[in-house]
Amino acid sequence: MKYIFTLFLICSFSLLKAQTPYTIGETHTLHSSILNQDRIIDIQLPKNYSNENFSKGKYPVVYVLDGDFNFALLASLERFSTKFLYRPQPEMIVVGIRNTDRAKDYTPTKSKEKTPDNKLMYETSGGADLFASFIEKELQPYINKKFRTNGFNVLHGHSFGGLFAIHTLINHTNLFDAYIAIDPSLWWDNKVVYEQAKKEFKIKDFKNKSLYVALAHEEMGSSTDRLEHGSTIKKFCEEVMPTSNLYSSWKYYPDYDHGSVPVSSSYDAMGAIFKGIELPVKEIPQNPELLKNTYSSFSKKMNHLFVPEESLLIELIKYTQRVNQQENAKRIIDYALELYPKSSQLKTINKN
Repeated sequence: MKYIFTLFLICSFSLLKAQTPYTIGETHTLHSSILNQDRIIDIQLPKNYSNENFSKGKYPVVYVLDGDFNFALLASLERFSTKFLYRPQPEMIVVGIRNTDRAKDYTPTKSKEKTPDNKLMYETSGGADLFASFIEKELQPYINKKFRTNGFNVLHGHSFGGLFAIHTLINHTNLFDAYIAIDPSLWWDNKVVYEQAKKEFKIKDFKNKSLYVALAHEEMGSSTDRLEHGSTIKKFCEEVMPTSNLYSSWKYYPDYDHGSVPVSSSYDAMGAIFKGIELPVKEIPQNPELLKNTYSSFSKKMNHLFVPEESLLIELIKYTQRVNQQENAKRIIDYALELYPKSSQLKTINKN
């Protein structure tokens, strides 16, 4: 399965020699008064978002930092994970935020670290709170106004982006429902975010919030800061995260370094955050109530309403009919029409 998944991603990122170029999503330019600059945002909508045969459903949103390169990964993951009956995550709107100055946007404090010639290594650092304000007051309202969102938001960050994710979880907790921090740079500025987490995780209420942390294999022979990189993440996961009331999990990736770890860990992260949403597909034709019960239980766990997508329901109906459970297929159709009463294709299936 691991190799099939890797092959899928490679194929997704490859440009085939064809008459028509293959594109992922669409690009928007959003002027930010808070940041005093234009920001380029890439957006992929769920496959059937604009299909007139489907009802106008609402979707969770995953906001992807370092969108210049991580957007394509998360967009491909969304398509891969929602293609079949077995879905470890829901259909989602994917929003990639391209960089202008990542050291500025993702770091919470002004660094005094210097280069060998005594110059500041990160001259513009320390703008994380301003960037969080941009997301809260400008980007999220833009996305919510322009697209059909359901109010559940996920933040995905790698390296400095992972540092920003954990800083945001602590200081702007309600900005997102779930946070993904892949090999986060917790060494930053004498471990300032790590030290804050040690205090805040014990006393702050993170009820119904989720955090997934990935730890990559660490190469030796780097700077003092980098030598503490992996050990700091490990201590954070083992000693700090358990002190909070977060839904939290983490994983060590011994076969992947800092640069390659996002591929496997992003898939794992989405599966961990949405654990409990995948259906027991083969049992449903005999017991359709499992469909409603699964989503009811997951919604209760997340304190947010989730319902099966129309595309998933249609495939379940077809599967149930194929295994000669016609009466139970009709029960799934009735449930689907409760959720999507304007669906023309569900009405057609019901007539037949």
